[in-house]
Amino acid sequence: MLKLWLFLLYDIVNFNYRPASKDVYGRRGFLRLLKRMVNLIKSFFAIPLSESDKTEFTVSINRVNIARAKVTTITFVVLEVMMLVIHCRTYRGNLFDAPYIYYGSMYVLMLVSMAAFFIIFNKLGADVPKHVSAISRAGAVFISFILAWCGGISLLDQLSGGEVIVYVVAVIMVAITPLFRPIVLFFVYSAVHSAFLLAMHHANLSRENAINATTVVIMAWAIAYMRYKKQAEDFNNKKLILQKNEELRLINMQLQEANRKLEIMSTIDCLTGVINRTSFEAAIKEEWNRCKRHSIPLSLIMVDIDFFKEFNDNYGHQAGDSCIKLVADVLSFSARRSSDKVARYGGDEFVILLPYTNKENAMNLAEQMRKGVEEKQVPHSFSDVSDYVTISLGVNTVIPSDETSIDDFISNTDRALYKAKEKRNCSV
Repeated sequence: MLKLWLFLLYDIVNFNYRPASKDVYGRRGFLRLLKRMVNLIKSFFAIPLSESDKTEFTVSINRVNIARAKVTTITFVVLEVMMLVIHCRTYRGNLFDAPYIYYGSMYVLMLVSMAAFFIIFNKLGADVPKHVSAISRAGAVFISFILAWCGGISLLDQLSGGEVIVYVVAVIMVAITPLFRPIVLFFVYSAVHSAFLLAMHHANLSRENAINATTVVIMAWAIAYMRYKKQAEDFNNKKLILQKNEELRLINMQLQEANRKLEIMSTIDCLTGVINRTSFEAAIKEEWNRCKRHSIPLSLIMVDIDFFKEFNDNYGHQAGDSCIKLVADVLSFSARRSSDKVARYGGDEFVILLPYTNKENAMNLAEQMRKGVEEKQVPHSFSDVSDYVTISLGVNTVIPSDETSIDDFISNTDRALYKAKEKRNCSV
């Protein structure tokens, strides 16, 4: 507020020093001063909310105001019933005499009005987003009525006892209970308090009470202004926190997805899509121990593409990659069980790990794989055994025990493959 008045004082001083002879410039200066005053007032009353957030913020404070208003109406209804009972018992013989008739009428007015406001707020509160404007208007009328009623009670009190405590308490409660836009509360306070001061002046009541009440109104408005602005800032901070949390959540999801892909990439051969050698070595250890515990057979097939170097040298590396991928697809198609593991062992070599598989079934599967590759009829003019790409397979089966080892198991399978490669396009 001090900043506002300092800016206005600066403009007024500058305006007074402009040449008086040039009236046109004086009028322009006055208009500029007036415009600046309006802008400064607007900036003072402005709340730090974006246009997109204003509606959401208004809905949120209206929910709060509706709940508090209903509690207030119920409280006033109970209080007024008590006051009417006490009033009637205390002034039984003088109920219709001044000023008792006025007090009684005020109590009845408050009782009926609060009941009506409760019904209104209960109906509006059923769908707050739909009734945003109506709730704001009803709220302004509600607090105006409370202030006016309490002002009337205080006027009656001043006629008898010289007190304005009821009005002062109402002013403070309006400032700290609901949340209203500062500009709305400014006009409500200004209108009601002006009427209150005029009534006091007309009734020739205490000026000290008028000054004290005015001071309380100014302080109460300042409190309400700071509460509303703080609420808006908290709303902004909450939105910012939620936004940052959502951004962090998305980042975490992206990181998790990236880690999942990296994990897959670390276990999968990128060319063929089958597991790589590292994954195979981990898998064979696991299956070896499992088969050893249960004394069940474990089979291993080693595969080599016949004359692949000649194919790669003559058809090119791209064709060579396509050939390797095709062989991997055939092997994976044949080894369909979830427990079967097809892995690229290196270059044009593959291994197929077959738990719970005896030698006969492993040989049958190897032969199926060999025929599957041959049936693809990939041209290979530089092969000594066929016009098409073929594979050789070495098969080995063992029941894991303490007398055997994984290294021996793999070595024996490799020797079987070596024998098959001597003949080419066969399973051994």
